[in-house]
Amino acid sequence: MIKAAFRTTGTLAVCLIAGAANASSSAWERVEGGAVRVVTQGLPDAEGKLRGALEITLNPGWKTYWRDPGESGIPPSVTVTEPAQDGLTEIGFPAPTRFNQGYSVWAGYDQSLTLPLTFSLPDTAADQMSVSVFLGICEVICIPVQAELAIDLTDNSQALPDSQIVEAAFASLPAPASEEFGTTLRKTGRSNIVVDATVPNGADDAELFVAGTEDWAFGTPKRSGGSETVTFDIPVVMAPESGYGNNVIHYTLVAGDRAVSGTFEVGR
Repeated sequence: MIKAAFRTTGTLAVCLIAGAANASSSAWERVEGGAVRVVTQGLPDAEGKLRGALEITLNPGWKTYWRDPGESGIPPSVTVTEPAQDGLTEIGFPAPTRFNQGYSVWAGYDQSLTLPLTFSLPDTAADQMSVSVFLGICEVICIPVQAELAIDLTDNSQALPDSQIVEAAFASLPAPASEEFGTTLRKTGRSNIVVDATVPNGADDAELFVAGTEDWAFGTPKRSGGSETVTFDIPVVMAPESGYGNNVIHYTLVAGDRAVSGTFEVGR
């Protein structure tokens, strides 16, 4: 889902940072407001799974977006284009921050970060891989960024540093939600969804981030309550005309310096 006011004057200039790619990883590509590259842990396993990470370096004052930014922004996507376009990529997201710019409220990051990736490659996967990265980076206005990155999966000269980057990216993810720290769906409606959240050690600063699907889009959750259990009222911006469509909703719940991620099913 792309919801942004793009800069319409000028085009994005993307140029390659000098230097060859390191160890099963792409070279850096400089983009307006920062730079991006993809790091991997080498050849895929017997099931075609390959762990990697998208490194996003942001210049001071620049920001990028969560999996569902909200009222504006472009969520990151990483697509395998070679050896075949049917390769799938799963992206993990650290807990975001909510930004209110007056004219829009959105979720994202204001510091450089590394997003964990899991590639599911076809049986025909070769020693070379190309990926297309698309994301938004903003200083004041959201700028769409497109980068084409090539990876030599047989180059292991930097295997240990690359593996450490990937492991750190996965370690940055929120913990799985639980009964002690997570949400329970209370109500599904066509205008709003209500969930109860259980948060340890008080909930004065609890925030809930929900990600829409191709069938559902949401506004900013509104919090009420105060003790260890709080309620979030989530405005529904778009809902399927009939039934519940893709009704698995991903969320991240943040309280203080702790965060968990999980799902709830709309209509259940």
